[in-house]
Amino acid sequence: MLASIGLIALAMLVAPPLANKLDQRAGWLLALAPLTAFIHFLLQMPTVAGGGVITSTLAWVPTLGVELAFRLDGLSLLFALLITGIGTLIVLYAGAYLSDHHHLGRFYAYLLGFMAAMLGLVLADDLIAMFVFWELTSVTSFLLIAFQHDKAESRRAALQALLITGGGGLALLAGLILLGNVGGSWQFSGLSSEAIADHALYPAILVLVLIGAFTKSAQLPFHLWLPNAMAAPTPVSAYLHSATMVKAGVYLLARLNPALGGSTSWGTILITVGAATALVGAVLAIRQTDLKRVLAYTTVTVLGQLTMLLGTNTHYGLQAFAIYLVAHAFYKAALFMAVGSIDHATGTRQIALLGGLIRHMPLTGFAVALAAFSNAGLPPFFGFIAKEFKYAGLIELGLAGWVTTAVMILTNALLLTAAGLVFVRAFLGREGRYPHPPHEVSLPMWIGPMLLAVGGFVFGAFNNLAEVWLIDAAVQAVSRGTVPVSLYLWGGFTPALLASLLTVALGVFFYLQRTRLRRRLSLWRVLWRVSGDMIWDRLLKRVFAFATRVADRFQHGSLRQHISALVLAIAGFALIGLFASTGDDLAWPEVTSPINLAAVLGCLLAVSGAAAAAVMPGRVALVATLGASGLGLALFFLAARAPDVAITQLMVETLTVIFLALVLRRLPPTRLVGSRKPSAKRFHAVVAIVIGSVVAAMMLMTVSQPLPGDIARWYLDNSLPGGHGANVVNVILVDFRALDTLGEILVVGLAGLAAAGLLASGKPGRGAAEGSSDFGSVLLRQGILPLSALLALVSLMLLWRGHNLPGGGFIGGLVAACAAVLLALAFGTTRARALLRLPPVAVLAVGLGISAFAGVVGLLHGEPFLTGNWIFPAGLPLGTPLLFDIGVFLTVLGAVLHMLLRLLEREA
Repeated sequence: MLASIGLIALAMLVAPPLANKLDQRAGWLLALAPLTAFIHFLLQMPTVAGGGVITSTLAWVPTLGVELAFRLDGLSLLFALLITGIGTLIVLYAGAYLSDHHHLGRFYAYLLGFMAAMLGLVLADDLIAMFVFWELTSVTSFLLIAFQHDKAESRRAALQALLITGGGGLALLAGLILLGNVGGSWQFSGLSSEAIADHALYPAILVLVLIGAFTKSAQLPFHLWLPNAMAAPTPVSAYLHSATMVKAGVYLLARLNPALGGSTSWGTILITVGAATALVGAVLAIRQTDLKRVLAYTTVTVLGQLTMLLGTNTHYGLQAFAIYLVAHAFYKAALFMAVGSIDHATGTRQIALLGGLIRHMPLTGFAVALAAFSNAGLPPFFGFIAKEFKYAGLIELGLAGWVTTAVMILTNALLLTAAGLVFVRAFLGREGRYPHPPHEVSLPMWIGPMLLAVGGFVFGAFNNLAEVWLIDAAVQAVSRGTVPVSLYLWGGFTPALLASLLTVALGVFFYLQRTRLRRRLSLWRVLWRVSGDMIWDRLLKRVFAFATRVADRFQHGSLRQHISALVLAIAGFALIGLFASTGDDLAWPEVTSPINLAAVLGCLLAVSGAAAAAVMPGRVALVATLGASGLGLALFFLAARAPDVAITQLMVETLTVIFLALVLRRLPPTRLVGSRKPSAKRFHAVVAIVIGSVVAAMMLMTVSQPLPGDIARWYLDNSLPGGHGANVVNVILVDFRALDTLGEILVVGLAGLAAAGLLASGKPGRGAAEGSSDFGSVLLRQGILPLSALLALVSLMLLWRGHNLPGGGFIGGLVAACAAVLLALAFGTTRARALLRLPPVAVLAVGLGISAFAGVVGLLHGEPFLTGNWIFPAGLPLGTPLLFDIGVFLTVLGAVLHMLLRLLEREA
């Protein structure tokens, strides 16, 4: 399962360069990733259909009990097949639909990233892992909806979808945390329904989870984002509205039905909200004139019905849920792709301009006919079985079920009318008024709708196939007990059949009277005057106005005032904590080492440098005094027996001084800023003394407390036998806590890239070829050559010895950067780049890749990511931690040089 997600994620990474080389043909290669995953899940069908469950677990945050736990049961298998199967067709379709778009590769990457996130969501058994994938779907769907970002409509729709689903995600996170604590497990499969139902927090859990699910699946009153998402390209609409994002909330409700579905409140809320959403969506669909928006609102309707069916918790209702889930995915993906083909072939989606397309687009028309019949719920299609079971499930509820059935009859009649608009109005009848002559679309654009539409017919006519291999296992995964599953086309003359006949008759009547029906609906001006979009726009306007007032009050432009307010707030909260502490917390820390003259000198130098920086007026003097303060800290660290930290501090200060000198000498002279009033200066002095005193008190209180456990002793005892290194600090960085270090060097790399882009503006300067004029002395230049070579050798020595003696990749990278910068200053960046052989960005990328690969080696050996693996040629320990440290070395070197060399190559 993890391999399937990883394969699609890998396809996402290679999509942009592949599309740049092959254009739309890249779709055929990229579609192999979801197709392979689809075949993999197909092969698991016999096990799952037989009642088995396939699990896979990978430790993620073991100390917190968070795992990448995946579970393949009937429900997750059904969703996984829809996601990968329809996803394969969508990738092919997108290549033809967007063949002339200059960002096709980017679109492929967004689409495959969304596919991987959605697949992880439905397979995840761990609550936290599921939430991570949940949020990834929100982010990637934002990118997909905003793909045509040059259009204001797309930007607005993407932001609206992100804010609504993201806000619901925050509520869901709170609900999942409560659910994990109350339910006795952080995995869906381990939740205790009895413990949850009897707990006082059950109402809070229910409300929070439902908010998250309702926002994701566009239930009232959160439905407005889904139709507006039509601003996305048609492949996005076809995928989001058939098998993926909009069904994520429905999936979550189905997954939690065994744990939360035993209460009356669960059923009442789902049936009420679902039925209301379905009716509103159907009414709004009939009022649309754009085929794509008609389909969007019918999606809202179906999502409401799926939510309602889960609330019934009856035998027929749960079977109808699983059947309708598949039927809707088939016909809605087919219809969306077909509507995109119509737009592509004719230049319009307006219903009034269409007609007679069957003569020009016979293949697309045949697919639309089959899909529309399933949408309308006509036999022998799978949609008919779903409608029959839906009515039977509602009737099982008694009086409330009959009332809901009446609402659903009206709703489904309107859905049949919408299906008529898509097929009968667009493909039959007289010739339409097309913007340009229509034509049949290419194979990748009609093969998807055809396969899905035929699938809806096959599953209906031969429903035992769906029953045995898909529906039965899915229903058992959703239900709270064993449910007998038996699909049929003909169940005799039943109330459900009568309701179906009434639906068809009413739907045909509505279609024939569609013009009058729309006119009657338009008379309800009071309802249409108040729309969700209008409320949303006014709400955002109020929020932005409030934010503006707050910003105007606090963003006054004075850095000193900002810092003063921040410092006093920190000091205030810290003092509250100090005063609230017990007497034991304020004990003077135990002396662990005698007073050291070097440490005292270092402290004095650091304090003197900081004090001088506070009064020095010039920029260069300010840099020098801050550098002196940093050197004092390096001396203190050295005296405190922390040579690794001392060397790092020394190299950072050296490069910082060089960097600031290069930047500040290019800035124009400026007058002294800040108030010259004695009262203001005294206030600033008080602020500085207060924060210094408070921080000192907090540090004294912190070091006086005993640490829980003895982690320091564990590191000392395990550094050599477990990490094969005597330098405990380096072993921690590249082995025990290597994941932290990987995150840190990633930040270093991103910071270097960002800083280079911000600072290296302007035209290339002479320093790029000749070096700085400040290094014009022949003796100085000739002396720099051996010094740079010596520094380069020292950097390699520090890298090699770092596992057993002071040093390491980070320190070595800084020393090597100093050597290269000296060469660049003396002889120009051209020579420095020539010696480096690779661009600094490439060095950075190679470093990150090596560090990541060092972690993958552990996975290949069946161990957690970044676990150290060792070999001992001739008794010499060589392991992945050393490989990881080489990656750190190259990352630091590439990031620093990319920033400084780019800065040297520009002039203000």
